[in-house]
Amino acid sequence: MLAFYGEQRAAELAHPELVGWHIANLLGFFGDKMCSFIDGTACRAYVAARTAGRIGKRPVKVGTARRELETLSAALNFAHKEKKLVFPVLVTLPAKAPPRERWLSRSEAARLIAGALGIVPVAYDVETREPAKWGRMFKPVYHVARFILIGLYSGTRHEAILGLRWGVNSLGGWFDLTHEVMYRRGQGQAETNKRRPPVPIPENLGSHARRWRGLTVNGPVEYAGRLILKERRGFTRARELAGLGSEVTPHILRHTCATWMLQRGIPIWEVAGFLGTSEKIVRDTYGHHSPHHLASAKRRFHGRSLGKQT
Repeated sequence: MLAFYGEQRAAELAHPELVGWHIANLLGFFGDKMCSFIDGTACRAYVAARTAGRIGKRPVKVGTARRELETLSAALNFAHKEKKLVFPVLVTLPAKAPPRERWLSRSEAARLIAGALGIVPVAYDVETREPAKWGRMFKPVYHVARFILIGLYSGTRHEAILGLRWGVNSLGGWFDLTHEVMYRRGQGQAETNKRRPPVPIPENLGSHARRWRGLTVNGPVEYAGRLILKERRGFTRARELAGLGSEVTPHILRHTCATWMLQRGIPIWEVAGFLGTSEKIVRDTYGHHSPHHLASAKRRFHGRSLGKQT
């Protein structure tokens, strides 16, 4: 069933290579088993083996094992839909990890951008221990700084940022500087669950984008005339120079963008539309950052009838 799913369905998905990686790990545990073997006990055993490193090259987190089991579930559902299985087979998934709430303050974001540009503190105030003077002590990596700014101001996902170009194309999004619109999907690219709606170019980003247009060839996040495929080492270097922890990943930029918008009082429905996600996700993950969060509740505890039985 996994091979059937890989041959018939995976190629139509947004990331077939990721599906192939999942299938390779799933086959290491389920490959010689019948579909009737799959139950809650087997799924929990898979998670235990995967997180312990007995399957695959190294131990992984529970969330990774969960995503692989989601691929198994999708394969079995596809097989049942295609009448390869008479009865549906249910896959038991481990509980979802709590949503990440880490976001960057304005000073942390500034330090991260400075780290990308090779700028670090060179002198500190004796009393406050705060940086008093900054200087460029390392080689700047400009494409990382551009990546960070796009993520902070637009909340665009990692892969979509790397695919941005200056002109209309079918491989990734692009900046339409004439009409001040940022398209996150290539022309003709299918929409996925992780939606990428076009949005107006944020005011703080527009001036940067116009300047970058004259400095780059293909797109803003490029190095030596070639677009970056994965932003890893450069971002890690910037984070370390900024003195931030390992929990600060590229996805933190999206969380930060959402949090900053809610803190400015932008309605949840508008934030959801800008990020390309649902209002429920925004409310559940970031809602408590809004200044209006539970604002009506604090006004309920007044009046002479408080505490009286009706």
